[in-house]
Amino acid sequence: MEKINLQRPSGTIDFLPEEMKKRREVYIKLEKIFQSFGFEQIELPMYEFFEIYKKRSGEKIINDIFTFYDPPKHRADENPALYALRPEYTASLARFYITSELMYRPKPQKYYYIGPCFRYDEPAPGRFRQFTQAGIEIFGADTATADAEMLIVAMNVMERFEMQDYILRINDLTILRSYLEEEKLSPSQQKKIFGIVDRITSLLRKLEIGALDEEQTEQNILNDYYGSMQEEKIPQAIIERLEQLLYMTGKSADIISRLNQLFSEYPKTLEAISKSKIQRVSTLIEAADIKNYVIDCGIARGLDYYTNIVFEIDVPVLGKQKQICGGGRYNEMIRAFGGEETPALGFSFGFDRIILALERQEKFPPEQPRSEIFIGTKAETQTFGIEIAKILRKNGIRVEIDIMNRSFRSVSKFVNRMKIPFLLFLGPKEQEQKRYTLKNFITGDQNSNLSLNDVISKIQEFEK
Repeated sequence: MEKINLQRPSGTIDFLPEEMKKRREVYIKLEKIFQSFGFEQIELPMYEFFEIYKKRSGEKIINDIFTFYDPPKHRADENPALYALRPEYTASLARFYITSELMYRPKPQKYYYIGPCFRYDEPAPGRFRQFTQAGIEIFGADTATADAEMLIVAMNVMERFEMQDYILRINDLTILRSYLEEEKLSPSQQKKIFGIVDRITSLLRKLEIGALDEEQTEQNILNDYYGSMQEEKIPQAIIERLEQLLYMTGKSADIISRLNQLFSEYPKTLEAISKSKIQRVSTLIEAADIKNYVIDCGIARGLDYYTNIVFEIDVPVLGKQKQICGGGRYNEMIRAFGGEETPALGFSFGFDRIILALERQEKFPPEQPRSEIFIGTKAETQTFGIEIAKILRKNGIRVEIDIMNRSFRSVSKFVNRMKIPFLLFLGPKEQEQKRYTLKNFITGDQNSNLSLNDVISKIQEFEK
């Protein structure tokens, strides 16, 4: 008989019940946060036609997408359609928006999602090939207030989870794009430059928090930057000017001043700087008491569809996988997909990275037992036990009843091992007299001659 490979596929993970409790807790809290801002939940297919990602998602993601053919079609058609497992939600939601009634609903439209995505990436702590994204998207709003709300929602998540030592990094891509256009670089070169700037900035920020290996020095990273730029035949003067953006971080007024100096000879770029929403967005998020942020001119994001304001949230305790959230504006996507011109923006959190950050910062409460009370019975009192269990559950108590016909001694051992607080054993005497003995396995207390209301009260008081 051929041996079956029982190994997990690389980049996937199995979750134990105690891990699922954490995930459920995070899921519920994220839903409440998103809903508190008026976002409504949507769900999308787990796979799409590859074309929608190929058109706008960027080279990095395209290379990491899991693709497959529909087997019957593959046999029947000469050129079968290529499918892709969903690598992220935004392109899928844009497709849904255009092909459904959503496009005609009142604006702004505000949606949230929490679900699995897939990328063929190198597995690492907090980075898997099957992972969960949680995020929001807004359609129809092209104001600084909408940009600010996007950031406020993201930072509200950080605050509500009581995360520590995190920072919000914001940039406006219209400034860099205006400069590259003014230098008359081709769209292909611009695309390559955005990818290089994004990658090098990420390395430099990781270096700042000590998350890189010792051989990755600042000089090595800069050598990588210059080598990559020269490989794309970017003029030396442009390379040197853009290098300054890699280090340009600070508050909005200071950054605007430095950008004006850096691009003083480029009128169209200066116009883009003057029209940038950065200062207005900064004012608005500060009104929401958000202070731990910087304008970071090196943030370029790895997806091709971003057009204006972009951002990332870093949590240094995550090390190399420090980015816990990212997003921005993608005003051109709906039109590029064939829909009406529609401003849009959004973000996604790495759900698994939220879990990892909370674990490393010890933010999860102590593990709770799977039930609050366990009911043991004799063979002749099983029906009575089921009736009592139903009453307890109606009072909001988590109840298990023995389904293995064990003795009082065996049930006691099980309850103790599972750390279930209470044990109620029901024999013929309890059924007849309707008086009960309740044992607390946490404190060691045992109370006898209780009414069922007394049992309920003692469990509820203990849980409080």
